[in-house]
Amino acid sequence: MGIPFEYSAVDMATVASNIDEFIIPENQKACLLLWSKNIFTIMCNNYDNNESWITIAGLDEHNQEIFNEMAKKDPRFGSTWGGKGFRVPVVPGKGKDAYSAFKPLIEMFSMQDVQKEGYLTQEEFLTYYTDCFKMVHNPDYVDMKEPKAEDYVDLKDYLRAYDEFCEKAFQPREIRVFDESKMTKTFDEYLNESEFKGLYDPDNNRLYYNKFYYDAHMRYKSLQETPKFS
Repeated sequence: MGIPFEYSAVDMATVASNIDEFIIPENQKACLLLWSKNIFTIMCNNYDNNESWITIAGLDEHNQEIFNEMAKKDPRFGSTWGGKGFRVPVVPGKGKDAYSAFKPLIEMFSMQDVQKEGYLTQEEFLTYYTDCFKMVHNPDYVDMKEPKAEDYVDLKDYLRAYDEFCEKAFQPREIRVFDESKMTKTFDEYLNESEFKGLYDPDNNRLYYNKFYYDAHMRYKSLQETPKFS
């Protein structure tokens, strides 16, 4: 029998709609607090870990500055499994309150708009979800051969070369780019025929991947538009 809550990758909307299935109870309140700020989560610890941690998705410029500054002086901010996030010395499943450890860290951050993991631009939509594109040479493509360990005296040099190979070798020779001349309909017509109908904000020309991200963006937007009285 597997470890409960053990999932490799699940989209944010699915996790949020069934938090009890995907996140251990000890981390749920911390994740909800993050989500209330539109700081979304990628992964968090299970019961087979020795500490509690939460890996987060994108941060806006302001929140990223806060995170970077805190990471310089506080080991609770930094690398986590699968990216960056928070680590607290609370052993999960031992009856200890992880939320009280996470809460003051999370409260340092402001509510933000939905970041790039939640939307695509109008041009990206037309490029990847319609026929309005052309193929061009990929400027990042490098024709590389896999390095052989026997060609290197120093193992470190080989490992560096191999890392570079893994990073660059699988880039496609050609990539899609938007081609306006291929448009046979208006943008609105393409939009209304797509899975993104009802998920577009014309104010920022962004299409949100699902209603979860769209609603999160609209909550943020409504707060920014609310008149402030002194």
